[in-house]
Amino acid sequence: MARTKNFDREEKLIQAMELFWQKGYADTSVSDLVECLGINRFSLYNTYTDKATLFSEALEYYLKKVSFPPLHNLLHDKAGYEDIVAYLKRFASLQREQTCGCFMQNALLERAHCDEAVLATGGVLFNALAERFQTAIQNAQEQGEWNMSTDAEHFSHFLVMQMQGIRVLGKARQYELVDNGVGVLLSLLAMQNQAGAKYH
Repeated sequence: MARTKNFDREEKLIQAMELFWQKGYADTSVSDLVECLGINRFSLYNTYTDKATLFSEALEYYLKKVSFPPLHNLLHDKAGYEDIVAYLKRFASLQREQTCGCFMQNALLERAHCDEAVLATGGVLFNALAERFQTAIQNAQEQGEWNMSTDAEHFSHFLVMQMQGIRVLGKARQYELVDNGVGVLLSLLAMQNQAGAKYH
């Protein structure tokens, strides 16, 4: 007779995600997972196949449940200049709260050289960020809130790049560097906004 699981699969996945997020892939052993999740090895392997598969699934969960909701809510289809500013300010402020850094960025730094699934998942996030920024910039240009001569696609890539630098500095707890750097970034955006007003 087949054994039945007496635990919530998603709840355990969240616990695994948080453990991987704190310790990384290499420093998280199967024994650590068994202890953290409160399930035996048979249940762990039967439910998630192996450590690598569980890590990939945890990263996918992070993408869909942690990264995407604020991205879609703040940089929605009608987003413009003010929404970009609000998103970047929120992102910068999170660096003081998420002392372990970004789970996705941590995973890429540790595993991208040897794990195609991690590399692909990171690409999904960065492409989604760039697309949302590009749409918001184009909306702002149409509304006279952004310099019309600016290449929206290239500027969106610039913003994604800036975010990754903010993440690294935040994890290093270099908050003064973050604050000052973000101040310059927001000033640059304000210049784009002022230049856009000249066209209207």
